[in-house]
Amino acid sequence: MKKKFLISFLILIVCHTLLAQDKNDSGNSASCVEFSNIFNNIKTLCDKDNGKLWGVNLYTPILCINKKRDLWSNQKDSQGQLQACGEVFIGKFPVNKNIANSTINVFGQQWVMIALPIPVGVINRNILFCHEIFHYWQDFLGHVPRAYNNTHMDAKDARILLKLEWNAFLSACKTTDSSLRKIAICDALTFRKQRQQKFSKYYSDETAFEIQEGLAQYTGIKLSVSSDSMYLHILDKEMESYAKKENLVRSFAYFSGAIMGYLLDQSTSEWRKQIDGNSDLGYLIQKAYGVVIPTDKEKHIQQRKALYDYNNIVRFENQRDSIQTIKKKQLTKLFTQDIKKLPLKNMQISFDPNSIIPLENIGNIYKSVRIVDDWGILESKSNGSILITEDWKYVILPFANSIKTNNNVEETESWKLQLKASNK
Repeated sequence: MKKKFLISFLILIVCHTLLAQDKNDSGNSASCVEFSNIFNNIKTLCDKDNGKLWGVNLYTPILCINKKRDLWSNQKDSQGQLQACGEVFIGKFPVNKNIANSTINVFGQQWVMIALPIPVGVINRNILFCHEIFHYWQDFLGHVPRAYNNTHMDAKDARILLKLEWNAFLSACKTTDSSLRKIAICDALTFRKQRQQKFSKYYSDETAFEIQEGLAQYTGIKLSVSSDSMYLHILDKEMESYAKKENLVRSFAYFSGAIMGYLLDQSTSEWRKQIDGNSDLGYLIQKAYGVVIPTDKEKHIQQRKALYDYNNIVRFENQRDSIQTIKKKQLTKLFTQDIKKLPLKNMQISFDPNSIIPLENIGNIYKSVRIVDDWGILESKSNGSILITEDWKYVILPFANSIKTNNNVEETESWKLQLKASNK
């Protein structure tokens, strides 16, 4: 990524039920046994696949970290900083690093990082772990990540076409009739092409996000279930969740990738060998099923949209759009008056992708965010938020006239900034 930002995306899947609190402290042998069982379970899944999906056994070094920065690892680190606890290793995670579901270089090597608490339920837990371990291998597989901006997914028209696309793809997944499947895929790709042409500025960002996070989610599900029926059950539950999501800007690709990956697997295409960072999963589906997209897409959409819950989708999106319009006016005022700006130079960031609100020509608002940069550590409070400019050059903080200072700490009702001594 330009400017060498180290960005760790905090993956929160709304349909998952999370544990109420972290498990035992790192010195507790019972927790070491528990994590040993978890790691062994993930290794079993990876050994069972053993490269069938992506040509490499996906098992990797893993760190599980709680809010106190206690950590459990499946292997000893190269610097010898972690201590053995039964079959696992324990230690403390550095305070100058962010905790997130991501990958990270720490203790002299690369790891998969899992933020505790983990999801309840073996399948949900396995999906999370396998999703993250896929990220570890993406550079190796040629899926080189890059920066992407998908603020168009906050627009009503984009969201409507996306949900129509999802419903059509899900219909294609559920039928075993090849002709009906091809018709539903044609409908889905028509909705998709219409959106991509209307928001053509974002085409490469949209497809890059689907490769980066969509294929990770596909891999997580694929390794965690033992049958197509189980995979389809997960897609059904996810569709229920995504249909009600207020924010899709940083989360839509998880579902898009999972559903398109399933359909590609049902074809005869060796599609995974064709993937790189510039691939369009929709185009691969079109090629795999020999679909011809109608020339008059608008006419086709008008004829077919009612089959995919169009009226309910529009009703939801109209209501959301009215609320968002009011909210964005308030937020624009909040982040353009009485503000403090900090430059972003060597940023590490973790955040909740389900709570991002884009403000056109200003930037994106983030909640549940923690940023580490040359000036120190910035954290939003429970009901607070910050804004990062569209060019990723600055973070903007509200309530600058109400900052309380105590030594190297600046604090408001919305955020807390721990400054390095030299930046005070």
